[in-house]
Amino acid sequence: MYKDNKLKIETDTDNVVELMYDSPKPQDNSFGLSWLYGVRKDGSDHDNVIFASKALHGKLEGYGRGDKVNIRKEDIGDGRVAWNVILKSKSSSKNSSSSIDDRTHDIHKQVCLKLAVDMMPKNGEVLTGGELVVVEANMKSLLRVLEGEEVEQSEDTPF
Repeated sequence: MYKDNKLKIETDTDNVVELMYDSPKPQDNSFGLSWLYGVRKDGSDHDNVIFASKALHGKLEGYGRGDKVNIRKEDIGDGRVAWNVILKSKSSSKNSSSSIDDRTHDIHKQVCLKLAVDMMPKNGEVLTGGELVVVEANMKSLLRVLEGEEVEQSEDTPF
């Protein structure tokens, strides 16, 4: 069924792929248990599949749909191989600051700055240095929330 679109990973070559699904499908075949990953190889206009061994699955299971990874099958001698998976880019559909491009980050920063300034009292006067520090702190806090970063909880926070 998957014979025609199975991605062949050669030893010691880069294989940059985009993962097409959030979780792989376990498959029981003549080689034992493997995991079926849907992938799209860089530059390809059609989807492929990879049957991942337990070792490769262990390296891939932390990634999901839209993540781009470089999968390398490295020859370690005596007919053995080791899998190396290197993240190239994180999916923008996930809440992760590493997945947000510079343009989007700049837009987010502008929105958070406007919200932070709106939080200040509107008395028509120039903001003082202390007020600017508060605006900057509020902007950075709002930006962390917007881009899905971990927000530190202090012990005196009631919630």
